[in-house]
Amino acid sequence: MFFDNVYSQRKEKDLVLLIWFQRIFIIMLLIIFLIFNCFITVQSIHINSFFNNKFLRHFSTRNNKLIYASPIAQSNLSILSVGEEISQVATARKTSKKLYDLLINYEDSYYDDENMVLGTDVITKNTYTRQPYVANGYIGSRIPNIGFGYALDEYSIWNPDVTDNPELFNNGWPLRNRRYAGSFVSDFYSLQKKLNSTNFPEIDDIGYSNVISSIPEWTNIKLTVIDENDRSFNFNPQDISVNDITNYHQNLSMQNGMVTTDLNWLNNTLHINSTMFTHRKLYPLGLLEIDITLNREYLPTDFATYNISVFDILDFNTSHRTFLRDMGPSYDSSKMQGIFMVVEPENVPYTNCVIFSTTEIEQLDITGSVHRNITLDDYVIDGMNSSISQVAKDITLSTEFPKLKIYKYSSIISSNYDGCKNNTYQDNLNEAKHLALNSRGNFQNLADSNTQAWVDLYDNAFIEIPSDSVLELAARSSLFHLMSNARLHNISEDRGLPLPVSGLSSDSYGGLVFWDADVWMQPAILPFFPDVAKNINNYRNATHKQAQLNAKQYGYNGAWYPWTSGGFSNCTSTGPCIDYEYHINVDIALATFSIYMNGADGIDDTYLKYTVWPIVRDAAIAFTEYVQYDKQLDVYETFNLTDPDEFANHVNNGAFTNAGIKILMKWAVDIGNHLEEKVDPIWKAINEKIVIPKTSSNITLEYSGMNSTAEIKQADVPLLVYPLGYITDESILNNAIRDLYYYSEHQAHTGPAMTYPVFVAAAAGLLNHGSSSQSYLYKSILPYLRGPFAQFSEQSDDNFLENGGLHPAYPFLTANGGFLQSILFGLTGIRYSYKVDSDTNKIARLLKFNPIKLKLLPGGLKIRNFKYMGQVLDIIIDDYNGTIIHKSGNKTITIQIPDRSSIRDQDINPYRGKNKTKEDNRILSKRKSNIYELKPNENFTIPLFVTELNAPGNIVESKQITNLTEGVAGDVAMSAVDGNNYTHWQPVNKAETARLLIDLGPGNEQTITGGMFLWGQRPAKNVSISVLPHSQATEQLFQNITYFAEHFEFPNRERTILQLIQEVDNITEPEVCQIFSSDGVCDAGFTQLLNWKSKDIDELIQQFPNTPGIRENFITIVDNLSVLPSEPYYPEYYEQALIEILPSNKTKFSVDYSKVEYYKKSEVFEQSQWPKTRFIIVSIQDTYDKDLDPKGSTIKEIILYS
Repeated sequence: MFFDNVYSQRKEKDLVLLIWFQRIFIIMLLIIFLIFNCFITVQSIHINSFFNNKFLRHFSTRNNKLIYASPIAQSNLSILSVGEEISQVATARKTSKKLYDLLINYEDSYYDDENMVLGTDVITKNTYTRQPYVANGYIGSRIPNIGFGYALDEYSIWNPDVTDNPELFNNGWPLRNRRYAGSFVSDFYSLQKKLNSTNFPEIDDIGYSNVISSIPEWTNIKLTVIDENDRSFNFNPQDISVNDITNYHQNLSMQNGMVTTDLNWLNNTLHINSTMFTHRKLYPLGLLEIDITLNREYLPTDFATYNISVFDILDFNTSHRTFLRDMGPSYDSSKMQGIFMVVEPENVPYTNCVIFSTTEIEQLDITGSVHRNITLDDYVIDGMNSSISQVAKDITLSTEFPKLKIYKYSSIISSNYDGCKNNTYQDNLNEAKHLALNSRGNFQNLADSNTQAWVDLYDNAFIEIPSDSVLELAARSSLFHLMSNARLHNISEDRGLPLPVSGLSSDSYGGLVFWDADVWMQPAILPFFPDVAKNINNYRNATHKQAQLNAKQYGYNGAWYPWTSGGFSNCTSTGPCIDYEYHINVDIALATFSIYMNGADGIDDTYLKYTVWPIVRDAAIAFTEYVQYDKQLDVYETFNLTDPDEFANHVNNGAFTNAGIKILMKWAVDIGNHLEEKVDPIWKAINEKIVIPKTSSNITLEYSGMNSTAEIKQADVPLLVYPLGYITDESILNNAIRDLYYYSEHQAHTGPAMTYPVFVAAAAGLLNHGSSSQSYLYKSILPYLRGPFAQFSEQSDDNFLENGGLHPAYPFLTANGGFLQSILFGLTGIRYSYKVDSDTNKIARLLKFNPIKLKLLPGGLKIRNFKYMGQVLDIIIDDYNGTIIHKSGNKTITIQIPDRSSIRDQDINPYRGKNKTKEDNRILSKRKSNIYELKPNENFTIPLFVTELNAPGNIVESKQITNLTEGVAGDVAMSAVDGNNYTHWQPVNKAETARLLIDLGPGNEQTITGGMFLWGQRPAKNVSISVLPHSQATEQLFQNITYFAEHFEFPNRERTILQLIQEVDNITEPEVCQIFSSDGVCDAGFTQLLNWKSKDIDELIQQFPNTPGIRENFITIVDNLSVLPSEPYYPEYYEQALIEILPSNKTKFSVDYSKVEYYKKSEVFEQSQWPKTRFIIVSIQDTYDKDLDPKGSTIKEIILYS
């Protein structure tokens, strides 16, 4: 009604019109602000955080020399003042917080970026995506909703009302068991005769499969409370109801790995706080503190006492795939010290794991002083002889003595823990007992030493992305999650560290080790923690002997690693050695050789000779016997294999596998010559002649015979660019660009989270136009990162009932590794490499550096403490330059800068019909590069390569864009303005008008005169454009609102806009009106707006620009423009399933403001005064083709001219 009244006053040509018009402008701007600065968690910007301050102090005190590789072409750069740059970065960071709304499970989550704390204040039934975990690389435990204990999943966030489908709670292949919050110990694998789901069941007849065993839950505590009416209440995950919990908070600190859970129970009369962690240095030690306090303000007036019993439990039934060897109490003389349990992995009787638990309880008086120490002097074994508890019964909690502090110390030692390999379980029990008992009474000291151990581990390794809070969170959390599941010490050289896909908090994928560890996780760890990366690789070195036996089993020389492995590396039904993913052998060779090329301390020619060479040599030998030579074609081919795209099994000439073999053969020749080892001459021949399948238009096929009907699960062909580095001349470069474009358009929406980090690296290195390397970066996290605890899911859509019956691995550490690599090696262009001296055949290691301007990330990024060749570097990309700072070490490093002049990313001829597509007949050449030396205490700086606009004059390319309506899972709105004609955004529902909001940025107001839309194979039916005219008053208002955002927090979406604004120095309503109203008076309509609740704003936003009144602010300048295909239909493309790049359909338009309805009847602006705008809304209706697909049109690129 308010807006209707405004609209009616528009028709009256008097002074009131002008007043209302100004107010509506102001209202609109406030709403726009709410879009971008989301009142959920607008926080103060702390640019000089702890880490930044430390870095700035370090940088400013150095006396480093500065090396410029070439003069900076300032004329090509937009130079801003320091204040403007900081403001731009701060504005971008505030804007980025709106992206949290796009992450699943973040609506009730929070993130304290200064203290690196993640959390939630909403409790749900137990479900895997909402649970944190603790882990230290040796032991780990997923934590249920109440903060400790064991729990089965009982709730699906995707289908909360479905309770009759047990598959909703299941894990995926190969176990397909119910998900649970349980505990694990590294390298504790069982043998299974049969599994629920395998790819090659016939191999079960040859040998058992091995999968991880979980251990008895060491965090298991039960509290029993009896009130004065003898009513009994149990507090444990099995008995608690979430409806009985209030004032809930659960936090995870990424600074020290601690999880705290805080809640009220029993009608708020009891406050329970728990803190749990696994010690970062004393790896077998897990600790739990539980504080139980009477909430005096909630106690009834006649309250007397609570009688509490505490049960410290070890329950065999909370373990999986184990055999109970022993359990019992432990005594010192007649005093009970604790309880223990010994389990073995099923069918592996020579391995065991001991859990020893000891607990102490303090009761505190009202002053907080310890009143008495309570012993757990009794124990109970259940009737099934499968559980033991140490018990403290009948502890009286009263207003005089209102608090209990429970400390539980658990020590877990397995046979694979370094130094315990040959121990009996009694030896391991003695070790576990000794550690646990010596920890008693030292909880706070252990907590402090754990925090210090995390500080020492991080060693200031850090990634800063000052303009984007979400990306920086993903980088921080990725480092944290990877290092929580890996460790530096107490790993035997002859065993190494097997790193499963989901680490130590889940048995997703059976806890098995895949290529994920070698290609995705280890490379992300290597630049920061090279010794940890070496431990991971030592697992492959330790199992190399078995790989040789595997090859012999199938009649080969050399070595064949299995696709999956665990405690053993034999060929199994989950991990076949032949006729499947042979590329695992290339992956392991690459990971091993990368450690040498990184060159950490001690990684020299001895490591190359005794670790790298045997793995590379044996892979080359095995592949030499595997490939088949075609004499007629003079080529080598491969048969019956599966590439990374597992939607295509048992194919021939897999591109990634064959390219990997090609490069492997080169490594074998180069390393062999360097070490003066015997080199088989056929290796060079295979390198030169192995088939890489291609189409006639030079698009690389995933495999021979592939056609366009194939749905592509994940990145496959783009892996040739990164990490294989399969570009040696301009021919391969041009093909790689075609590959990037084609495969970008053909990835499955529900594909895994390891896909788009590869596209980041490929786009950054291959494209000289646009900013799609950064839009791919957002595609790498927004669909996959889950709240509240920043864990990646394997899939963009976890809904089992809608995603084809897939159960994602969770957490998916592969994605953490991939995302880190997309920054470390993608956006920076950093690569480990080497050159061979043609005279001596000796290898010389070097570092490639190919940085680009990050248009979507003002302020760029900083990588601190990147370790290379035993030196410590900082890598900084700002808005103008790329810099490598040689911080410490005494070695000179070699840096190679590639020449990008040979990149022709726009010279791609799309399909124009049979025999009509233009051929590319350019002369090919080797890619050039420049070599520089960086000495200790010097800096190396080069100007960034600035990508050109994809469409010259496009004012919206690489600008901030937000989708106001939902997109298809996996899509991000940035793809519509990233300057790449082969990325797209697609609405999830064509029946709803889709809307995209574009912000040109402060001080960049433009007049739109025309433009063009590029569509995929599903053009829209109609498209409209609306703009918000700019004025000096609106800019002033933005400055006022920005001040509010920078200085105050607005966490409660139930509060009104007025209440939020009044946070500023207790500002009164008249003062608010003075700011937001031209005459300083808030009439009824304006007051109504101010009293809207902030949560209602988003509902209003969905109506843009159809809400009366708002239409008068966002002026429609292109109204329902009909979309007609500009390209012909090519029936043969579909009938023959051709692999081709199709041309985009184009819709061109120009704006005639004299025909815009608003200006035709407005007396506020003359028709000749075309308005400038900062904010633009693009509305897309329906699809051109009336088909049954519910999804909307594919918008490849929005191009607007001024």
